[in-house]
Amino acid sequence: MKVLIADDNPVFQSVLKVMLTNWGYSVVAACDGTEAWRILRAPDAPRLAILDWMMPGMDGIDVCRLARAAFGRSVYVLILTAKTQSEDLVAAMQAGADDYVTKPLQSQELRIRLAAACRILDLEERLAIALGQVASPAGEGPIPAPGMSTGGGGDQGLQAPH
Repeated sequence: MKVLIADDNPVFQSVLKVMLTNWGYSVVAACDGTEAWRILRAPDAPRLAILDWMMPGMDGIDVCRLARAAFGRSVYVLILTAKTQSEDLVAAMQAGADDYVTKPLQSQELRIRLAAACRILDLEERLAIALGQVASPAGEGPIPAPGMSTGGGGDQGLQAPH
């Protein structure tokens, strides 16, 4: 699955890009909110976006609001931020974010959250197809999270560490 990463810190963006690529995601990177918004409006835009809250120009919350207004819930938005107060989480969710992860991030927590995002996007797509609201992409099936099983065995590999 293609994922947009928008973060103005080139070192953090590079580390995140390597991590997601190693997990099997196809990564598109943006260095600010304006570039992220341009990427989300492209015809082949990612359906999953990881947006840093604090970026120069347009911040991640602004991009999230624009994405919700333009695309509804067809893009899954995860806000990544150093803000840790509960009112920050509330503000992000009220802006339309689907999820919220604080820095410094725990890689396995992010991996699990991305797997959940892929499941949600897949279920929404299946529902839309079942309701006849969108044409089924030729030859495409469910959207599995890279590196995660979609078989009938449940989420055995996703257990919390002890």
